[in-house]
Amino acid sequence: MTLRMDSQCSLAASVALACVLSTGCSIFQPKVSPELTAKVTPNGVEDGKVEPPPGNFTVEVRPDKGEPIAKEQPLAEPLTVQTALENTKANKKFRKFTLELHRPLPDGRVHSMVLQYDRTAKHVDPEFDYAVLPGDRILVIEDSSTMLDEFMDNVTMPFGGPSRLSGKSKDGKFYRVED
Repeated sequence: MTLRMDSQCSLAASVALACVLSTGCSIFQPKVSPELTAKVTPNGVEDGKVEPPPGNFTVEVRPDKGEPIAKEQPLAEPLTVQTALENTKANKKFRKFTLELHRPLPDGRVHSMVLQYDRTAKHVDPEFDYAVLPGDRILVIEDSSTMLDEFMDNVTMPFGGPSRLSGKSKDGKFYRVED
């Protein structure tokens, strides 16, 4: 009698399974994904027309003496600061220079970043080689400091950095040192 019950249970289970599979149970049907309707065109090409470059950036060369020279360049392809310097040849203007990147913010302010330039390798350090965005200003400022100035800056750096002498005190005897 137990054999007959087992066969009846297995028969009932197989019939129930056949019914579930044939009726289209929702857990076995593929899920419908939403269809994308956006149209993607490569490099802004639509109907054979090429759009103008999205923006410009400026490389400004500031000599120690004289007027600064600014060159506005189109931003036609993705650029980094190093490639922008090489394209405009601004890195060959001075033997020593400091490098700054001024990036406009959406609220109208400007974010100023001082970039490290390796003079021996003649290359912007990779951690400072940012992508150039529309509206950026790259400033190449001539550095007229001497080796003695650099040595003194390095020596005084552990003590708070270089200080400035501002002239004689009010009684005319001593120099004041400002922070």
